Amino acid sequence: MKIGIDIDNVIAHTFRDLAGYFNRHMGLKGEVDPHEVVRIMREDKLKMVGYWFATWRRRLLTQVSPVEGALDTLLEWQLAHRLVLITSRLPLFNRQTKEWLAKHGFPYHELHHSRELTKHRKADGCDIFVEDNLDEAEVLADHCKKVYLIDHPWNRRSTAKKNIIRVKDWAELRRLLEISAI
Repeated sequence: MKIGIDIDNVIAHTFRDLAGYFNRHMGLKGEVDPHEVVRIMREDKLKMVGYWFATWRRRLLTQVSPVEGALDTLLEWQLAHRLVLITSRLPLFNRQTKEWLAKHGFPYHELHHSRELTKHRKADGCDIFVEDNLDEAEVLADHCKKVYLIDHPWNRRSTAKKNIIRVKDWAELRRLLEISAI
């Protein structure tokens, strides 16, 4: 089976670990509102270019922590399945992304960088996909048998897509897939 997997906020705690830096860089005060972060990322492209360049220069994506349960699951899955990592990270981050994956021992067979809402182009043939962005999941649902959506505050609206399955974490995802015997 071919399994597609996003990186940020799926196997890497990117939002949680970089929230403070994002706030400082953007001049925001107080606690980070995930909806505001998503809005800025989508609407203020100029600020985001500066943020991504500064993040790359400081190598911040090499410093985020892995999401609990992701590594153990992927280590198990790699034995019987093809793991395809597809991220919306800019290609600028390719070397740092590979470094982070190696540092933490994440297995994968392919790594692709793709613009937001175009992951489906690289996910061709994926039976399932693990994602955190509901908009992306809805597009992927038209190309994959099932999309597992890791629950986060920014993706809690409902969807009409019946093959998107919301999961709390990697432990719940593993239980569901063991039951259906991937």
